[in-house]
Amino acid sequence: MKIRLKDIIDLDYFVSMDDALDSQEDIKSQTIRDRKIYRQCKNKCQTRKDLLFSWLAFRKKESTVSPGTIFSGLYTWMVYAMAFSGGISGILLAYSFLAYHGTRPINVAVFIALFVVLQVILMLLILILLIRRGIGTKDRKQRGYNSIIHTLVSSLFFNVLPVILKKTDRIIFKKSLDTLEYISSLIRMKNRDYKGLFFWPFFILTSVFAFSLSTGAFGGTLFRVIVSDMAFGWQSTLMATSARVHDMVSFIALPWSWFIPETLAHPSLEQIEGSRIILKDGISVLATQDLTSWWPFICLGILFYAVIPRGVLIITGILAQQHVLKTFDFERPKFKQLIIRMQSPVLEVDAGETPAGPVVEQHPAKEMIKPSFFKPGSGGSSGNAVILASKRVYSDAAIKRVARGIKQHWCLDVERVIDINFDYDDKDIVCQVKKSNADPVILLHEVWQPPIRGLLHYITQVRKALPQNKSLWILLTRDTGQEDLFVDGNDINFKVWKKAVFKLENPDIVVKRFL
Repeated sequence: MKIRLKDIIDLDYFVSMDDALDSQEDIKSQTIRDRKIYRQCKNKCQTRKDLLFSWLAFRKKESTVSPGTIFSGLYTWMVYAMAFSGGISGILLAYSFLAYHGTRPINVAVFIALFVVLQVILMLLILILLIRRGIGTKDRKQRGYNSIIHTLVSSLFFNVLPVILKKTDRIIFKKSLDTLEYISSLIRMKNRDYKGLFFWPFFILTSVFAFSLSTGAFGGTLFRVIVSDMAFGWQSTLMATSARVHDMVSFIALPWSWFIPETLAHPSLEQIEGSRIILKDGISVLATQDLTSWWPFICLGILFYAVIPRGVLIITGILAQQHVLKTFDFERPKFKQLIIRMQSPVLEVDAGETPAGPVVEQHPAKEMIKPSFFKPGSGGSSGNAVILASKRVYSDAAIKRVARGIKQHWCLDVERVIDINFDYDDKDIVCQVKKSNADPVILLHEVWQPPIRGLLHYITQVRKALPQNKSLWILLTRDTGQEDLFVDGNDINFKVWKKAVFKLENPDIVVKRFL
């Protein structure tokens, strides 16, 4: 199965939509829907990934236009825009430097410095940044996301291009450009998890622009030489000899001089001497063949130092993107919860045959896909969870009610309850969770207590103490002194908690309310 970036975007989008459901009715409908999807695709699915993408295919049928489709369409338009603007810019840039009026030859040194030397410097900087990114010497959260080029390209992608496309006749863009907000938040908030997925597409965009600019400059230079009578020369205030210039030119021409005749690879020593411009003498004393001997060297320099390396970068970006997609981790907590939900038993009533009959639980063992899909302890028909709670606040009876609610609404068995004190000593206690296969870890807290800075710092530290493959749920309940711990979705305190945790920008910390 070929994995595409737009499919991963859509998968994350639909799973996030399901995670945001609050009402019991919606959660029940979601569970029944997922079980129905599972029954239809279980026989043809061989891996977890196949099951996830089969689920995605069903979900996409329910949506007219998904965020992944919008992203893919806009990205294609962006590639065309970058290629066109880069090509035009290269042609105009070359034409402006090749302005020749017959009395002042084009300065070869300036032309080479701009179209060859500058390109080599930029390529070296790119290679250094890629190497630093590969070995991890730069902060992960900032790697590739705070550069000027990335900021400009992403702003153009999410702000300028949608406005342009919205005015076109493409109905697909007119109706669903608002889904770009989700993709933008996916990049900003989840750059730690999805950094590789979005780094390389924008890297390819910038490489396409640079490749098109260099190609435009090469084509514009070659065309101008063919249709115009051009004269190239060099001059310097320094006491530079023709021999030194010849040595430098020969060194620059090494990539192509081994298979191209020397007469075309670069100017000879005599031609370099004959194209040196001395102001007091003018150009009338210079031979035409010497003044025109530079153009093959200039064109080949642009081709080998700008066009070809940029093309290699594009190919590298494409291959790297394919590698990132192939190695994408589908064992993330949110995806594992979806698998658990699809395989969990559903209570159903056959209203047609036994209207007053008992509720029948369909055991999933008869509908299980191959057990090799799952790691031991990762959940078969249901998953396991660990509860972190202060027993000074939550009594045993309250914890039992919470555990029943977790089992009923999220199909999770609570395998252990750990007493915490909300201080530094809890870090050692939380480390015990590493030895467990349970996922998620559920932190109980009363909704009326505000998420002050110290509490949010504590939550962040707890998450850091957990393995990367586990998610942390903050399950909010009402005052434990009340019999009913249910929290309403419109509760102002619940909204404050959601907003505060969202600002933490950690997708593995999820706020939920007790249902």
